[in-house]
Amino acid sequence: MNEKAICDLLKTTELFGGLDDDKLCDVVSECRLTHWEKSEEIENDEGRVHFNIIVRGSVKIMHTDPHSGRSIVLFLLRRGDVFDVLSLLDGEAHICNPVAVETTEVLRTPMERAREWLRRYPELNERFLPYIGKQMRVLETFAESIVFDDTATRLAKLILKHTDTRNRPDGEHYPVKMINNLSHELLAEMIGSVRSVVTAQLQKLKRDEIILQRRGYLAVKRLEELKRRYNL
Repeated sequence: MNEKAICDLLKTTELFGGLDDDKLCDVVSECRLTHWEKSEEIENDEGRVHFNIIVRGSVKIMHTDPHSGRSIVLFLLRRGDVFDVLSLLDGEAHICNPVAVETTEVLRTPMERAREWLRRYPELNERFLPYIGKQMRVLETFAESIVFDDTATRLAKLILKHTDTRNRPDGEHYPVKMINNLSHELLAEMIGSVRSVVTAQLQKLKRDEIILQRRGYLAVKRLEELKRRYNL
């Protein structure tokens, strides 16, 4: 991906869309483009060294228990998203690991340079706090669900969160975006469960004709029934 293509992409993103072309080009020129293959763990400097901008692919931000080996995904990020935000703010290390969900390209810049962007570009600074606020709300909702919901409800909430309820391209099914082609193992990591339980729950929803699932495709057939069954 060349520099112009990256600038055009960033213009469409929530965080960088307020910058004009010249400023965007300055930002991109101060970064190094790096590449990771699917399932590859992105070089982890504990967040204190590099700030990262996804320009292609998607990344899961996960934590793995060293004793049990179980993993939980805190964020699933895609192009235009950034990570190591908390380290950008407080300079402290973190314990989460970024892993490429698919072939992924990331712009990397020294953390201090990213802090300089916030001082240099008021337009970026104005968009930064709302962006962080959205991430904090994701964590808040996730924590609440882990504590109060059973696995089936957490899975239903995850599906509904990514269901395009405004659009039925075939006139019958509501397409599920972003998570539609993820493995059952990754879905389990996103709701604090295990693959076998998620597989069983998805098969039940499919048997009851609430969802439509085949390789690389997930859609909701009976939206209101999905909501009713799990009191959503």
